[in-house]
Amino acid sequence: MACNLAEQGDIAESKATEVATLVVKPELPLEIASRLYREVEKGAQTFDRILSEMEDADVSDELLEAADALADLWGQLSIASANKLRERQGLPPIMMREPRH
Repeated sequence: MACNLAEQGDIAESKATEVATLVVKPELPLEIASRLYREVEKGAQTFDRILSEMEDADVSDELLEAADALADLWGQLSIASANKLRERQGLPPIMMREPRH
């Protein structure tokens, strides 16, 4: 399970680099923004399934904490890529509210 998690971390980091590079381009073609969003969503959904399997397998708390951090990264990538797509479509960005304490 730890090996698979490390591999997933590498995938997420690679996608994070791609997202960071592309979302800052002001004239990113709509087609590329759309492709990026689809790829991020596919990666996020795949990781959600892995996270669910890890929770069902009763893995260590340490591994679950690492998996939760990766899930958060995928969430951030999803929002960033969705907002770039929305920007290219002329729509307002998705705003995330801070959780209430």
